[in-house]
Amino acid sequence: MFKALIHKLKPASGSKSDQPAASVTPDISRVIKMPPAPVAAEDQVDAPDVGHDPDELGNRAEAAVEDLSSRFDAWMEADLDRLKAAWATAKIEGASQTDYKLLETCAHNIRGVATSYGYPAVSRLCGSLCMLLAETEPGQNGALINLHVEACMAAYGSIGRGDAAQSVADAVCDALEERVAVKTSKT
Repeated sequence: MFKALIHKLKPASGSKSDQPAASVTPDISRVIKMPPAPVAAEDQVDAPDVGHDPDELGNRAEAAVEDLSSRFDAWMEADLDRLKAAWATAKIEGASQTDYKLLETCAHNIRGVATSYGYPAVSRLCGSLCMLLAETEPGQNGALINLHVEACMAAYGSIGRGDAAQSVADAVCDALEERVAVKTSKT
């Protein structure tokens, strides 16, 4: 996958252009705060970045992704544990809006990473849960929120168990999304 991408990005040898290639650098300063660049000595000249083997770069990128993917299950489990803990706090009588906001934040975080971790059903469920929590006051919709949290745990546990498990997860997602749409519609 990465090898093909790197080959596409590498300029074809022998191709000539009258105009220099324009370099586009996205502005990431609002997202990532980079430390100031060290001041280079005047006699030090940076060598251009040439001569890297695209196959070797692709192999390194694939190895890095493989290394990260081995950690996805642990990260997903930790995120779901935080979701369960937030729900345990929010479902107690007298829970505050802050408790529900923490639950919504946990669901939002899982929604953002679950598909990348290989859990698309969990992502759908957390998206539905976020929509529900955005329209829920503390003490409301407890049964529906609980169904979402339990469905997330079940979907996480059923991954890799075949097409039947995925079909059930999709059916549960559809049913819960439909119920949330009914609960949150303003008529």
